[in-house]
Amino acid sequence: MSEPLRPRLNGPWQVLSTTEIYRDPWVVLTKDDVIRPDGRPGTHTVTRFKDGVSVLPLDADGFVFLTEEFHYAQGCRAIEVISGGVESDEDLPAAAARELREEVGIVASRWTPLGVVDPLTSQAIAPISLFLAEGLSFVEATPDGTETIHRLRVPFTEAVEMVMRGEITHSGSCVLILKAARILASRANP
Repeated sequence: MSEPLRPRLNGPWQVLSTTEIYRDPWVVLTKDDVIRPDGRPGTHTVTRFKDGVSVLPLDADGFVFLTEEFHYAQGCRAIEVISGGVESDEDLPAAAARELREEVGIVASRWTPLGVVDPLTSQAIAPISLFLAEGLSFVEATPDGTETIHRLRVPFTEAVEMVMRGEITHSGSCVLILKAARILASRANP
C-alpha cells in the first residue's frame, strides 16, 4: 500500500512516497521513493523494530545476571543482558521490569535508567532503553514459548571483560555493561 504524500523532507532527502512492504508484531518494513541528497531519484528502505529494553541486574555481592540463549537469526547461542520488546500498552520501566521477571525470575526494587542506544542507524529504527536494576529478589521465571534461556551469574568485572573479549556482542548489552561500569566507578569514587 503506497501512502500518497506531498513530498516531504527527511533531512537532505526528499520523500516522494512511502510503501509498506511487510508488517508483523515485531517489525515494519517500508520503502520510500526519494530524491537523494545528490538530486538523483532513488529508494530507501527502512525497517522499524518494536522498541526494546535491556536490563542489567546487579546483586549486593557485585554479581550480574546474564542470559545465554539460542537466537534464531544468528543461528547460535549468545550471552547478553536481559532484553525484550516493549508492548504497546507499557511504559519503558514497566517493560524492563516485566522482561526481568519473565526471562530470569528477578524482581528489582531500585532502577537506574542509563539512556538509549540505537544499534542500527542507517536503515533501521530499533531503539533500546537501558536500565541497571538493583535490590534484587527472586521469583519463578516465565519465559515465552520461543525462549530457551539459561541464567548466568557472573562477577560484574567479568561481564565487562566478556564485552572486551568479544564474548558478548549484542550492542545493547555491550553499551549497558560499559555504561554501568562508569556509573559504578563514579559511586565508588565520588
